[in-house]
Amino acid sequence: MSAPNNQKDAPVTMTAEDVPTKSILTSTQSPTFEDAFNEHWNRVYEVLFRIVGEQAEAEDLALETFWRLYDRPPKVESREKLAGWLYRVATNLGFNSLRARNRRSRYEEEAGHLNLESHSSPDPALEVERLEEIRRVRQILSLMKPRNAKLLVLRNSGFTYAELAVILGVAPGSIGTMLVRAEAEFLKRYRRLD
Repeated sequence: MSAPNNQKDAPVTMTAEDVPTKSILTSTQSPTFEDAFNEHWNRVYEVLFRIVGEQAEAEDLALETFWRLYDRPPKVESREKLAGWLYRVATNLGFNSLRARNRRSRYEEEAGHLNLESHSSPDPALEVERLEEIRRVRQILSLMKPRNAKLLVLRNSGFTYAELAVILGVAPGSIGTMLVRAEAEFLKRYRRLD
């Protein structure tokens, strides 16, 4: 699933006046909260949109990510580690939201309350198949080891191996192996659902 690309679905736009100024790194060349917000907002939003698939929820989770940065900044010395912290918090929030959504869905199904979304499509059968596929992928991601699920979503969001290593706090040389294992876990779980 890709991030929205039309104006109606664009993430919330905030201006510099909306963002308080606060130093967030422990080094001498410490960027302000505003700098970090301006640098990372769009990508944090895009990652969260890929995870949760809903614009409003992705915006809420992105705001929560930056609120946590503002309220309790991490003790990091570099911009790369700050970026890693931001994306780690964002993916944790996204997958927590996804798991909560899955729990709610199970409760609703058990109670007999299925919530069907109606989308107009030239071929309703194809639209139903597409939505079912998206639901299955999200279900599988929520059942996977969190680190593997994060790795797959972040890699498919365009992050490089080096960025993934910083975000996950591992050596860059181990990312390739971790991706192979994560993909294998995903495929194994996907085939089990068939």
